Amino acid sequence: MVTPSHSTASQLLLILLFLQSGCSTLRTQQKHYGGTDTLLRMGQPQTALTQLQSHTPPSKNQLLHLLDVGMLQHWSGHYAQSNKTLEQARQHFEKLRPQSLTELPKRLLINDTTTDYTGEDSEEIYLHIFKALNHLALDQFDAAWVEIRQLDQKLIHIQSDYETAYQNISHSPDPFTPADHPFHESALARWLGMLLYRTEGRWDDVRIDQHRLQTAYQQQQSLYPFPPPDFSTFKQPLNDQEARLTLLGFHGLTPLKEAQSLTLHTEENLILLTQSHTDDLGRSGLAGWELIPWPGINAGLHFTLQLPQLQPRPSQIHTIEVLINGEQTHRLQPLESLEAITQKSFNHRRPLLYLRTLTRALGKALLYDQTTQSLTQEMNQGWSTLTRLAIGALIDQTEHADLRTARFFPAQAAIAEIILPAGTHTLQFNYLSSDNRLIHSDPPRTIQLHPHQLNLEQAAYLD
Repeated sequence: MVTPSHSTASQLLLILLFLQSGCSTLRTQQKHYGGTDTLLRMGQPQTALTQLQSHTPPSKNQLLHLLDVGMLQHWSGHYAQSNKTLEQARQHFEKLRPQSLTELPKRLLINDTTTDYTGEDSEEIYLHIFKALNHLALDQFDAAWVEIRQLDQKLIHIQSDYETAYQNISHSPDPFTPADHPFHESALARWLGMLLYRTEGRWDDVRIDQHRLQTAYQQQQSLYPFPPPDFSTFKQPLNDQEARLTLLGFHGLTPLKEAQSLTLHTEENLILLTQSHTDDLGRSGLAGWELIPWPGINAGLHFTLQLPQLQPRPSQIHTIEVLINGEQTHRLQPLESLEAITQKSFNHRRPLLYLRTLTRALGKALLYDQTTQSLTQEMNQGWSTLTRLAIGALIDQTEHADLRTARFFPAQAAIAEIILPAGTHTLQFNYLSSDNRLIHSDPPRTIQLHPHQLNLEQAAYLD
C-alpha cells in the first residue's frame, strides 16, 4: 500500500481548507443591500442611504459604493452631496479605465471578484446625466453643460476603447465578433441640451440637438422601441403671463446581475460549452451548446464555470401621469429606456468577459493537470481520486461570476411639457400599471412657475 508523503498530504490539506473557508470570499457579497429595494418602493431613499453609509466597503468595491451612495443622495434630494460623491466616482472611472477593457491579463489570476470593480458603460454614462440634473436643481446651468459635454466625449471614448479591446484579443471566433457599440447618442442628454439652449434663447442650437435626438431614435431602434416625444409646442412663443412646466419622471430600477453556469469540455483544439437550466419544478435540462475553436488546447479537460448575465427587475409601472391643480391630467411620454441601454451595453461587453473567463479557467485546468500528475505519482488509487476531486472542486469553486453592479439607477425616463399661467400651482405625480390601475401617488407639491425660466420638476417611483 502506498501512502502520501508528508509534503503531498500537506498540499492536499491546504486545498481542502481553502475549499472550506476561502472560496466564500470569491463570491459577490450583497448582504448590506438587504431591504433597500423595499425602502425605495416605500419612498424612503434617506433610510436606504443611511443603511448603505453604515457599511464600510472593501477598497476593491469603492467605485461601486460611490455610485450607490451618490444615486441615493440624489433620490433623497441632497444634490450638492450627490455631485460630490458622483464626482469621486467619475475620478475612479478614469483611474480604473485601463483595467476595464484593454488589460485583460490583470484578471486572469484568480477571479474577477478579487479585483477592483471597474464599472459598466451605462453607469459611467448616466453618472453624468444625474450630475447634470443635480446641477440643474441647484441652478448651476454652466456646470450642467459641462456634464452633458463630458457625456458626449465619454461615448466617443467608449467606442474607441472597444475597438482596441477587440483588436487585441488572442481568440476571436464568430460568436465573439463584435458589431459597433449599440449606444452612440442619448436622447435624454439631447433633451437636457434642448432645455438649456431654449432657456438661453439659442434656437439654432435647439434645432441641432432636436435633430440629434431624432437621429438617436432612428439609428438605435433596439434601444428606443417607442416613438420620440411630441415637441410641437417646444418652440411656441409665450407671453409674460405664461410659463412652461417641464416634467421628468423616472420609474423602475436597472437590471441586476445573476450567474449563468456553463460546463466546459475540451477536445483537441476545440472547446464544447454547454449551458444548463433548472425550471420552477426543479427539472434540469440543456439550454444550449456551442463549439469554439481554440488552437493549442488539449483534449480531456472538464469543469464548470460561471458568467454574469443581466436579469431585469420586474416593475408594475407602465405610465406616469401628472395632475395639475387637482384637475388637468397629462401623461408623460417615454424618452429613454435606461434598462434597455444597460442591457445592450452589457451584451456588447460580455464577449470580453466570456473570453477572459475561458482563458483564466483553462489556465487553472492546465495547472490542475500538472499538479495532479505530481501529486498522484506517490499515491494509491484512493488518495489519487481524492486529490483529483479536491483540485477539480477548487477550479469550480473559484470561478464564481462577478455580480457587482450599481443598484439605484432608474429603468425608464419619461417627459412632458405643459403651458400654464405663471404663478402658483399644485402638482401630483401618479404611477399607473399597464391596465391603468393606480399603483402609487406622490404627495401633492406646490410649485411656482416663472415666465422665461426653466421650470423643471422631477419625480421618481423606484419600484
